[in-house]
Amino acid sequence: MAASDTLPPENPPPAILDLVGFRRRSSRYGSATQLLWNRLENDASLCELCWIRKDLTAEDRVILEQCNQRLGVARRCLDKQLWRWSFSFWQIIHEVDGLLLLVMPRHMLLPHALEIQQQFERRVTDSAQKTLWLGADRTSGPLPQCVRVLRGEALLSSDPEASLPEAERLARCRHVLWGAQGVINDRVDKTFWQLSINVSIQVLSTLLLITLSLIALLGFNRSLVTTWPGELVPQGLLLFSLVGAAGAVVSNMLSKERFVVATGATSRFFAYHLLVKPAVGAFAALTLLFVEQSNLLLSVIPRDPVSAAGSNPALLNIVVRDWRAVFFTLAALSVAAGYSADRFLSSIMNNVLSRLLGQSEKLLPSSAPPEAGAASRRAEPK
Repeated sequence: MAASDTLPPENPPPAILDLVGFRRRSSRYGSATQLLWNRLENDASLCELCWIRKDLTAEDRVILEQCNQRLGVARRCLDKQLWRWSFSFWQIIHEVDGLLLLVMPRHMLLPHALEIQQQFERRVTDSAQKTLWLGADRTSGPLPQCVRVLRGEALLSSDPEASLPEAERLARCRHVLWGAQGVINDRVDKTFWQLSINVSIQVLSTLLLITLSLIALLGFNRSLVTTWPGELVPQGLLLFSLVGAAGAVVSNMLSKERFVVATGATSRFFAYHLLVKPAVGAFAALTLLFVEQSNLLLSVIPRDPVSAAGSNPALLNIVVRDWRAVFFTLAALSVAAGYSADRFLSSIMNNVLSRLLGQSEKLLPSSAPPEAGAASRRAEPK
């Protein structure tokens, strides 16, 4: 008999490892995804605790069934190999969090209520919403009143809710907490959406800049520099158009826009930043080149014919070493023109979009812009 036969069989791993993702493609999952699994399974644990209540009504059972269904969909969101539904995942988790507030035992409601009140005061910046939910003095609104009810504090005799039965008063507290949590989630989701769009546009702008650089390197040879300005048309115009578009793309990479988030408008933002802005930068570079060649306002001339600069009608003369330096000076000015045109026109375009989307009922509540370089409040699925 082998020595290994005398050893006890290996204990099977606990089933929870299959749920929280420890045994699911561990090479692909990172720490951020484990945090998402922990959040999901935390809601699943709360749901299981709510199931063992002895006073569950038919409505409570329907709510818990809906929570289980949504948690199953959230697991599918995390199990996707590619193109994982991060926004759908968080929407489902928020729905489960709100539904659990309606069915969890009363003694579990108080810590959640305290957290909701603290998050509301910290995250919600709209003064009208704060007055509506917290009150003018931040203590007389429905949300602080719910916290006092859950703490067991006695209500004033003048309070309209003092005459209500305890069960009805608790039910109203549950729905107030559900509504306040929905406001917080809308605010957080909006910031998360803006951050995601910014990061995506910066990554795609980097790929677009690399593509433009490869086209410029492969499509133009050094003879264009030595024969400048004889080869102005058409290679020179195409090259400076690419350079101006690259300047606008660099502006995309360095900026962090506060996007006006509306349902269905995400693709339009990508089209504007990755198509319209580079086209505007290319047009600005061509305009600068036309102005320089016409000698109306600007002229870049080599040092040899500098004696003829006195008869040049341009208001500004830039004197460089030779014609090669003229070419690269105009290229640098084209990059600056594309970058500046994007910076100047982006504010105008954003104001126009804000006015148009501000009249739409699909516009999310207004909020302060996300800080540049700020990290996301939650872990995004990879």
